[in-house]
Amino acid sequence: SGFFAANPSEGFVKVDSPKKGGLFGEGESSTKTWWLFESGVLDAWLFAGPTPHAVLQQYHTVTGLPRLPPIAALGKHQSRWNYVDIEDSIGVNKKFDQHDIPYDVLWLDIEHTDGKKYFTWHPTHFDKPDRLLDALAQSKRKLVTIIDPHIKKEAGYGVYEKLKDMDFFTKTKQGKQYDGWCWPGTSYYADFCNPAMRDQWAKFFALDYYPHNRPDLYTWNDMNEPSVFNGPEVTMPRDNLHKCHTKDYGVEHRDMHNVYGFYHHMATVQGQLERAPNVRPFVLTRSFFAGSHRHGAVWTGDNMARWNHLARSVPMLLSLSLCGISFAGADVPGFFYDPEPELFKRWHQLGIWYPFYRGHAHLETKRREPWMFGDEVTAMIREQVSVRYQLLPMWYTLFAEWALAGWPIMRPLWYHSLNDLEAFRRSDDHFLVGEAVLVRSVPQAGMSKAEVYLPEGKWYDFWSTKEAALEGSRSVQVTLHPGHVPVYVRQGSVLFKRMRRRRSAGAMAADPYSIFVYGERAKGRIYVDDGNSHEYQQGAFIYDEFEFDGAALSSQPALALWGRFAAGGLPGLPKRQLRFERAVFVGLGRKPSAAKVVRQDGGSQPEALQVTSEPAAGGTWVATVKQPTCHIGERGCSLVLVF
Repeated sequence: SGFFAANPSEGFVKVDSPKKGGLFGEGESSTKTWWLFESGVLDAWLFAGPTPHAVLQQYHTVTGLPRLPPIAALGKHQSRWNYVDIEDSIGVNKKFDQHDIPYDVLWLDIEHTDGKKYFTWHPTHFDKPDRLLDALAQSKRKLVTIIDPHIKKEAGYGVYEKLKDMDFFTKTKQGKQYDGWCWPGTSYYADFCNPAMRDQWAKFFALDYYPHNRPDLYTWNDMNEPSVFNGPEVTMPRDNLHKCHTKDYGVEHRDMHNVYGFYHHMATVQGQLERAPNVRPFVLTRSFFAGSHRHGAVWTGDNMARWNHLARSVPMLLSLSLCGISFAGADVPGFFYDPEPELFKRWHQLGIWYPFYRGHAHLETKRREPWMFGDEVTAMIREQVSVRYQLLPMWYTLFAEWALAGWPIMRPLWYHSLNDLEAFRRSDDHFLVGEAVLVRSVPQAGMSKAEVYLPEGKWYDFWSTKEAALEGSRSVQVTLHPGHVPVYVRQGSVLFKRMRRRRSAGAMAADPYSIFVYGERAKGRIYVDDGNSHEYQQGAFIYDEFEFDGAALSSQPALALWGRFAAGGLPGLPKRQLRFERAVFVGLGRKPSAAKVVRQDGGSQPEALQVTSEPAAGGTWVATVKQPTCHIGERGCSLVLVF
């Protein structure tokens, strides 16, 4: 079951766990919670469940379903405060290609602007942004620019002048213009609670207003709590006034503080949609509220390159995921300070399993691009980032199921094992990606071994298909590999991959798929669309379930995602972009002697295929079938193993 209290003022929740003993030897038998808010009303919802999936779906009937991001946003993001200029930025882009490391999005922080004036470019360092944008486009990559809510008070600055003339800034309690101190110096704060202000903000993203703008130029909304350097608690005074949905400035900041960033995020997404209605927006925000998943991604803020910050990222992201905000991540390998090499490696090894994977760094830190720590570390990063890209079909399917049905992407270990009390104790350093993949973080320096708890069922080592499946409902002691964190795949799962290493997600669009089947009976789903437009909302997608019964692997349409959109297929997509180049069967009890494709069209003869079988631990086999001619979305086609 679930409980949701919606109140955007400052709140405090106290949780009292059941107590043992007591004054008369009787302990408290239930958990008690205490809820306190500074102002407003208590709007509360109870979600009956009875499963975590059901609770999340019920929650999304209140807050709305998430936004499906462009597929590029699921790749690696590369950021720094700040890349120095156009040449530095282009150089970083080239270095990724030279080192054969995929990535998708380059980020520009506040120094790219003209004097911290948003919607502008620095007149010397970033005087020719089209050179950078063109270089990224050639590699099918994207650019993010930062646009914060504080507006520099400077005569002649168009955004400032427009919002001042329209009376769209926040007021003091006396009704005077409020100004605070932030990156540009003296700044005015846009009143995002005002719908008319949000409409005007959206207009700033027009292609003919924001110089060098493009339909797929993405945005980063930072400092939107809002952050005020000289304000109380480094934010806006609580008695400041907003217009909100009223005729005058009658709403105090204390009443809407926690939705200020929500509305900033919302207005920015609106701007991207008005700029290019059929291009999916991508906007990252630091401040958010219940329902922010309808707009875009969030991250956990300015963390530190410290082991305890790596450790805390897991429960933080799990908490967000259980509140509907699955598209979230932590800055890798920490924003402040310089990471030691071991921390750098371990955090990237973990970061590839975050739903949002971004490398970021503070202005005063040393450069930390993947090639800055020597050849050995560069090779490790290359392999780990490649795993992220190989699994993009899995990630994209999980994002679609989150966006269309509300299912969380990152899940606590107990999510599918509610009766497993031990799983509840492992939420700080274990998590599931979907239902199939289990990840264990390495949260301390110098660890050579780790205890991994496996829930019920059997589990295969993700990194070695020849290892015997491990029995679940117990802990296992594992020797840690220097190149990756422990990862396991649930027996009975099917994972989809694209194995060829490319520059970016966009460069992989025509690549064939590989299918990995774990166990002698297994199921798995795959979602495919164009990755960029909103055509999926008219049914332009494939959503199939593949099932292996011990001999035949076949597919059928998966159950509709909450009845939101019915899969209509992708008739305009060339079949070669839906083809398979291999099928790998892990944990077979017998060695297959042959394989064939059988079509139920009444006329085709079975097609004989090449199969290679290798012995694995525990008397099992790993069989690989090359070039099976079935494709995703095809009906009546089965890949059959012959024993």
